[in-house]
Amino acid sequence: MFRSISLALLLTSSMLCPALAAGGAHHHEGKHGGMMGDTNGHHHVELITEGQSMTLYVLHDDGELEDVTNAKATATVLSGGEMEKITLAPAGAALKGEGGLELGTGDTVVITLTMPGHKPEQARFKLY
Repeated sequence: MFRSISLALLLTSSMLCPALAAGGAHHHEGKHGGMMGDTNGHHHVELITEGQSMTLYVLHDDGELEDVTNAKATATVLSGGEMEKITLAPAGAALKGEGGLELGTGDTVVITLTMPGHKPEQARFKLY
C-alpha cells in the first residue's frame, strides 16, 4: 500500500512541476478577451493574438494593469514546425508586436518578460 501511494505522489508531482516551473496559461478569458497566464516569477499576464499580431497585458495580483513603460518582452512562436521570435514593445498599457506567422489554434507562444527591477520571467501559452 505504501508503495502505491508513493508511486501516485511521484506521478502527480512529476505532472505538476513542469507546468509550475514554466508558468502556464489558464483556461479562462482576461478582461481584455485574451488568455490568462502566470509567469515563473510573480507576474500575471494576458495574451491576445490576432492574425500575425499579439498584445500582452501585465497585471498585479488585484487584476489592475502594471506600468509597462520600461518593460521588455519577446515572444517565441512555434507554429506548424516553424519558429519565430517577436519583440513586444510598450504601446500604452500593453506590450505589442507583430510577426510573419499567422497565429492559430495549437500554436505555442513562450513569452519572456523583463519588468524594471526584476529578473526575466517566462509564461507559456498553447493557443486555442
